[in-house]
Amino acid sequence: MKSPKHGILTAGVLLLASVAHTFGIEGLTLSLQCSNVVLSWPSTPGQNYIVQYRPTLDQSTPWETLTSSWAADPTTNITYFVHSNIVQNPNCGGEGFDMMAEQGAASLAPEVASESLAIPMVMPANGEGIAAPLIIYPPGFNLSGFVVFNPSTGEWVSGKGYKVKSQGTDGASPDVPGPGGDGGGDGGGVTNAPAPAPGFYEVVQDGVRISNGSMEALTNGVVSNSIDIAFEAGNAANDGTGTNVAGNLDSAMLVIDGTEYAGDGVIEWPQQTSPWTLNFDSAYLQNGSHTLQIEVSWKNPDSTDNNYQYFTRYSDPVSIVVSNQIFYPNWEPEVGELGISAYFLQTVFTNVPWTIDIYDVNSNLVQTLTNITTDGSISAYWNMVDNNGVTRTNADLDPEFDAIVTVYDAPTTKHTPKKKQRKNNWPAHGVWTVAYQDFFKFEYSANNLMQNTINSYANTAAQFGGYYLYYPPAGQTNDIGQTYPMRYQKTNHFDASITSAALALDSQLLESFLTNSNSRNFFFDGHGNGSSLAGIASGTLQSIIKQRYRFVMIDACSSATGDVDKAFGINGPGTFPGTYYESTGIRPAAYCGYSRDVFYAVGGPVTHNGVTYDDTIPDDVPYFISNFLFYWNLENVGLLDAINDGGQNLSSVGGQYREDYWKVFGYNELGIDQVNHGTDTW
Repeated sequence: MKSPKHGILTAGVLLLASVAHTFGIEGLTLSLQCSNVVLSWPSTPGQNYIVQYRPTLDQSTPWETLTSSWAADPTTNITYFVHSNIVQNPNCGGEGFDMMAEQGAASLAPEVASESLAIPMVMPANGEGIAAPLIIYPPGFNLSGFVVFNPSTGEWVSGKGYKVKSQGTDGASPDVPGPGGDGGGDGGGVTNAPAPAPGFYEVVQDGVRISNGSMEALTNGVVSNSIDIAFEAGNAANDGTGTNVAGNLDSAMLVIDGTEYAGDGVIEWPQQTSPWTLNFDSAYLQNGSHTLQIEVSWKNPDSTDNNYQYFTRYSDPVSIVVSNQIFYPNWEPEVGELGISAYFLQTVFTNVPWTIDIYDVNSNLVQTLTNITTDGSISAYWNMVDNNGVTRTNADLDPEFDAIVTVYDAPTTKHTPKKKQRKNNWPAHGVWTVAYQDFFKFEYSANNLMQNTINSYANTAAQFGGYYLYYPPAGQTNDIGQTYPMRYQKTNHFDASITSAALALDSQLLESFLTNSNSRNFFFDGHGNGSSLAGIASGTLQSIIKQRYRFVMIDACSSATGDVDKAFGINGPGTFPGTYYESTGIRPAAYCGYSRDVFYAVGGPVTHNGVTYDDTIPDDVPYFISNFLFYWNLENVGLLDAINDGGQNLSSVGGQYREDYWKVFGYNELGIDQVNHGTDTW
């Protein structure tokens, strides 16, 4: 048997789950020094780390933050942290550990491995794994396939036929097998062992860090096809009182060359368990050099901060070189409303034939397209008629299609992303859904200017198809929710009537409006980020919205940085001319959002008419919306021009010129009521 690797306990063993939704630092080791648990991990000078502790095996037990700003040792590449007096260890006496602790953390290193063997240890029998304390394994765990160190005898013995026993009420530690045991898991008990178990630990670097293995995959040569990128994320945010707290993780996404990744590189919590990974399909990029980052958002635990409802952090940029023989940087994920499915691809080969085999959701081959590329570009259009002459435009039967492209003479094949087909049920006149969050009770707007501006948006929508919104009549109990405004709770303005159930009703009502097939335009004003709006995750929106939208404007922080646009079938990044929509059969549409967090209110607490507000909404915030509507509607200019004209001559808000951060995806020349009728052509 190989020699045991004493006293090493990795993050992968310890972190069964994490309420904070983080992925622990690689190389974390645990050791016991008398009644103290010693943590050590590879570190980088200048970095800070968050150390958390969970006292039980129960995954629902909250993590306790032991420190959120532990500085890396500046003199070496290993950092230590001591959790003092956490283990009851009768076998420990004297002043040995205390004396060592006074000499500095670095001097602990030589003692770690030997001291850890004063407790029962377990490791895989093949010697390939690590030695871990028996106390981390739950009662009933089968020890077959492991060897166990019994500190009473000083021997490693086979765990075959043994299970971890439950702890007794007397505080005795779990039994371990001894020589000559009966195989039933009732071998001799271990005395002088720590009890109760010290619990689980995790260490996370403050910020966002791509794992070593993923970094190697990204930078060791060229990147091809799809890879999973593992990362850790931790945030130590100041809550304004001097106390460091870790915000709750909300989402993570890929950013390529400083902008939104075109593929499905977004995850929302708690949809994935640790270790956190993002899938990166490099074929969405042009071959060549690119910069990759991971953007992570945390919900701000300080609800009094009106401008930063989320914290956003980025990993260090990674320079990568992408090389694929078949790639699709201009991929169109939607099937056209006019019965056209367009396939845009590229290959490194020239003057070669190619085929595209198209499959339905039941993996049946429905059609094959073929041609020759002279310059490496592939543009193909399927008329939605299958090999049997059947038109496949029923979205209920065919919600999506797969495809495999083959380039000869190589030959080289590539499985393309799915093409989504939405219902072709455009109403006679597209309706607008209008919603906003009720922040007016917290932020002062002189003469109700902000409220009146949002009302003007609804009044404008009334002229061009009508609107969906709901506010409860005065004096009536609201038991269906409301969207105008959506209720909003803040700890410093606590309203007992705004329960979690009430907030859920508002979200459900907004979702019901958005999923109504008549709704094809949407304006929202409130809090959000790249993967959510009003607390509704983009993944939820993508799963419930079946129709494609014509126009969406999300007046919320970083709303153009993630995948909210994809929920409405308007896929960024980038803009396209009218000829693109003519060739693809897709109705022109546009999504508008902010490319970064933007200030909404400034100035701090202010009192008006006996009411104290947290901040003031500068007039230039509502002025932009009213100016934009003026140019888009009354001046009849295109969408992007209306945005640019609406922001002219406006003052900054907190030093930001908010209009500079608007992004438009899709058709930037869209008119206010253009292609908003079922009979419209383009």
